[in-house]
Amino acid sequence: MRKILYSIVIFFSLGLSAQTTTDISYEKARLAPAMNWECPEIKKYKELLLSLKDEDCKIYASNVMEHFKPGEDPTSQGRLFLVTQAVLTTDNPLFNVHNLNVCLAEWLRKHGWHKEMRYVSDDDKSLQTIASLNVSSHATFGLQNKVFVFPSLTLKVIDGNKLLVSFVTDHYKYVDYAENGKKESFSYVAKVAEVYPFEKKGSYKKSFAKAYVGTYQAFWNIISELKNYLNTNFTRDTKMLEQLHYQYSKDSLNTKYGEPDMVINGLSKTLDINNEVYIFEKAGKVVFMGKTINFEDILSCEIVDDPKLIPGKSVTTGMGIAFFGLALGGAESSRTPDKTIHNYVVDVKIDNLSTPFIRIVVGNNDKKATEIASVFEYILRHQKEGKEDVQKQKTATRRKM
Repeated sequence: MRKILYSIVIFFSLGLSAQTTTDISYEKARLAPAMNWECPEIKKYKELLLSLKDEDCKIYASNVMEHFKPGEDPTSQGRLFLVTQAVLTTDNPLFNVHNLNVCLAEWLRKHGWHKEMRYVSDDDKSLQTIASLNVSSHATFGLQNKVFVFPSLTLKVIDGNKLLVSFVTDHYKYVDYAENGKKESFSYVAKVAEVYPFEKKGSYKKSFAKAYVGTYQAFWNIISELKNYLNTNFTRDTKMLEQLHYQYSKDSLNTKYGEPDMVINGLSKTLDINNEVYIFEKAGKVVFMGKTINFEDILSCEIVDDPKLIPGKSVTTGMGIAFFGLALGGAESSRTPDKTIHNYVVDVKIDNLSTPFIRIVVGNNDKKATEIASVFEYILRHQKEGKEDVQKQKTATRRKM
């Protein structure tokens, strides 16, 4: 079923080609205006749906059907789908498709669109999911009648600056609820093609007429909410800017000092050059947290642990009361062990008033602390050996004189 629905989406998307985002410099991305997502069809079709309204829900549905006709399955004669598409466009498409999809996935989860969420192309450009939507509801004879659709929603980036949103469903689920609408008393599934035309008399025609209108109302409400969400949460691709700034900063360092002999990363989950230690042996420099330190200014290095102790807790099982760890009344008492959380810091003293010391916090990663300390110990050792060689040369010169 999912493959069939996706093929319908592709069928109605012919002529729209995907395009990858081009490379962009950090400066251009930083100075570019914020993205603004637009979809003029939202207002147009919302107003159209409202203008077609009639007190008779079957007439209303027939009016809507004139403008929003069901689609036919090209692979199956007589099978109908409710298919609608919208395009959200931005004039300033400075984003990475994967980052946009992460933002879209977050929005989908918040709105209940999380069933079978998946990427449907290897290039990360299409995101597909399924949800349950209540598109019709009214009371009759003490029952609450509701109709649900289970549409496939596909979001696909096209032409580099457009987000195509496709909404496809081929059946309804009719449900009667009793006991204040909380208990399902009767339900059945009907294909879209089985409940038309609306003007004929028959069971549940009123509910399905309302459902037809409600399906399109729901879709354009969803598009409206999605547009507002993007214009609040994705006017800038902060992840892409972070990546571009990171690369820009690395290139600047490499231009100034050459390729680093060692880079110590993993100090933070965020991608930030300030959370990495760069060692340039030929230039005799260490760069960390925006500070540049000369090898000869390094005085000492040590690993300091600032642990946090979490006391264990007394647990009593059976009947009785525990006072200060002692169980009374036949109960058994046990105590969970104390827990120590390490917080390792590498302290480096510098012979410089502007930067007298640096603290490199690595948390409970003792291996990372040892790795960093070993690098500074290497620098200190070679600095000492260099000074000893200079001293020997001076001594030998004096003897010759």
